[in-house]
Amino acid sequence: MNVIKPNLIRLTLLILTAISLSACSGSDDGSEGTTDGGTSTGIFSIEPVPAMQLEEGDGLGVNIPVILTRLQGHSNTITLSIEGVQDSDDRLITFTYAPAQLPAGQSVSTINARLAIDDLPIMPQQRRLTLRASDGIDSASIPVVLNITPVQAPDVYLLAGQSNMVGFSGDGTKLSNLGGPDEPNPRILQLNVTKNDQWEIFNSESAFVSSSTNVISEDPIVQAEDPLHIPLDPNNTSGKDLSYIGMGLTFAKAALNNTTQNIVLVPTAWSGSAFCDNFDGPIGQWNAQDTPDPNLGNTWLYDRAIARTNLALQETNGILRGILWHQGESDANDRCASSYLSNLERLAQQLRLNIDQDRRGGALRRASANVPFVLGTMSRGVDERADLSEFWPDKQKIDDAHRTLPSKIAHAAVTITDDITPANGYPCGNTTCIHYGAAALREMGERYYQALIRAVATP
Repeated sequence: MNVIKPNLIRLTLLILTAISLSACSGSDDGSEGTTDGGTSTGIFSIEPVPAMQLEEGDGLGVNIPVILTRLQGHSNTITLSIEGVQDSDDRLITFTYAPAQLPAGQSVSTINARLAIDDLPIMPQQRRLTLRASDGIDSASIPVVLNITPVQAPDVYLLAGQSNMVGFSGDGTKLSNLGGPDEPNPRILQLNVTKNDQWEIFNSESAFVSSSTNVISEDPIVQAEDPLHIPLDPNNTSGKDLSYIGMGLTFAKAALNNTTQNIVLVPTAWSGSAFCDNFDGPIGQWNAQDTPDPNLGNTWLYDRAIARTNLALQETNGILRGILWHQGESDANDRCASSYLSNLERLAQQLRLNIDQDRRGGALRRASANVPFVLGTMSRGVDERADLSEFWPDKQKIDDAHRTLPSKIAHAAVTITDDITPANGYPCGNTTCIHYGAAALREMGERYYQALIRAVATP
């Protein structure tokens, strides 16, 4: 019988222990997850998360759960991060970690995602993100999908200026029949404003800002129907009797293709109105601030535009998406043309500043805010009644101001209408070619919307 000596047993155990320690060190096997000391950190993974719903403008946002699985005794601190697969995927999303770092013994966190309301209305969409976890050596990642729902608030647009914004297309030019270009759309609404009457309605300063004189109180928000500046009698089931149009409804139809929300138009224009205090104009003017210039008038039409827009925002809980302006002819004189550009700059900036805040918050109530200001040039039409193809010097100053404004203020754009003339198939409207006809106004509505998109992108 062979007997193994104790010293040989001890030697054998020492050799086996050394082999075991060498195998555990991992110093030359190329594996990740080791420290300088040669002790394995183990591995970890992130549990998948299902696609989640996130509504634009929701102050609570959505909570993305983060659950780690640590293996082989992993105890290093893990840092979390999340970002879009493409730059557009995390646009306007704010992430808040609770917490961002997970020390030893912790494997659960939450990432809150909130999406701010965009400058333009958005459509339903998916945002693809990558969630990563790293301990400085090892890392793990999973995809995260957010299904985005647009903010549930109407898009509000302010329409301001003089007769071509009111729409003097000519009697009988409205084609509102089924399938016609001026047919109302149930998703396009308007503030049901009172008519421009300075004898019985707007005959004092206080009347320009009073809700009782500005809106038909029995039905303040109605389906938009041309002419927009004429009220819809809530007792008249046949709609508006007058048969001329402006550009507002066509503009809204163009905008409707890129939003899931209703559109609300706020008519505030007045024929013959100006910054200038003209004898033959209305008693209210467009100055955004009181001025010592004796040639300029008051602020009453500007004040009315603020009041009407505020009423629309209150009634609909909507979001101000843009300001449309068409005016200039009534300032084209030797008293006021030279100050027109500065007056227009001030108007655009003060409207942005002083209209009530909406769901986009106070940051959008500053002079340079991305609330686009869009304007158009004046008519150069020619027909048997008049030739407006060449502007006299004071009117040319107004035209120059229109074309210059986008270089003076942020988020402004001008649509050039020099080609919208009878010679190109666009008949003029009432009285002379100072007024655009129906086909021209429809084309202008389309162009104003394209200009609005440019204005949003213009710094």
